[in-house]
Amino acid sequence: MELKKHKDDLAIRLEILDDIADGSLASEIIELYETKCSECQEDRLACTVRPSCKNRNFLNALIEIGVEPQDLPSFCYSQYLDQVKRYILERKGRSLYDRRVPIKDLLSTLRVSSIKHFLTRFKKIWTKMSVLRVFNVKVVVGDDLLFHFDLSRGVVVVNPRNLIISTLNMFKIYVEVFSEHYNVKYALNDLTTNWWILKLGSDKLPPKKLKEIASKFENQFEEIHILDDGEFQLEVELVTDSKGARIKVGELNRLFTMVSGSE
Repeated sequence: MELKKHKDDLAIRLEILDDIADGSLASEIIELYETKCSECQEDRLACTVRPSCKNRNFLNALIEIGVEPQDLPSFCYSQYLDQVKRYILERKGRSLYDRRVPIKDLLSTLRVSSIKHFLTRFKKIWTKMSVLRVFNVKVVVGDDLLFHFDLSRGVVVVNPRNLIISTLNMFKIYVEVFSEHYNVKYALNDLTTNWWILKLGSDKLPPKKLKEIASKFENQFEEIHILDDGEFQLEVELVTDSKGARIKVGELNRLFTMVSGSE
């Protein structure tokens, strides 16, 4: 376990005070957690069933900031990979979401040699699979599992729920793949660089469900309207700020699920 050399990677992500102060805080956090991780891993039973950091969130954060697998707390990481494997293959264990994994380690854990091999294998297992790649991002939806492959960073997010969609391009990717997977018609217009309008329609959506959907998502979008134009039944508006649209993948996923009549 070698964490100290990654203090600058953590400091960049903090953005709380100023560069010097954040650097100092990052060093202290890393030092404290190195001790905490060492003590946790000494008791392997406790580390397996009740790790010191809830849901192994610190380990997840280390992967997010780019710590290499060889520098991660080794026993904790082995348990983390085992949890991911069991959930994907057997749906055993706690509900798993927002888990970062280096792509090469996910593939080796699942005993596949490449992303192509991964898709070929699981296409035979899942009842339905949808895949979309745009540049360095590949999104895979298989039954109730979702994978966000960031090919430029070499990291996959398993079941992204709280991952923020901050750009129009990323929004388009998820809209297109969810549209295909849930069989929901859509029309997406970017009226300006920071004002997007999404229309959704499904033959399986009963009219009485529209008000429920509009009520559930009124706080996630700038505006949400019930339509009566035949092709589309729902329209949502997003207005972005300096940090983007700030809508979460899980929220958009649930919107498509409800419009499709699956929920």
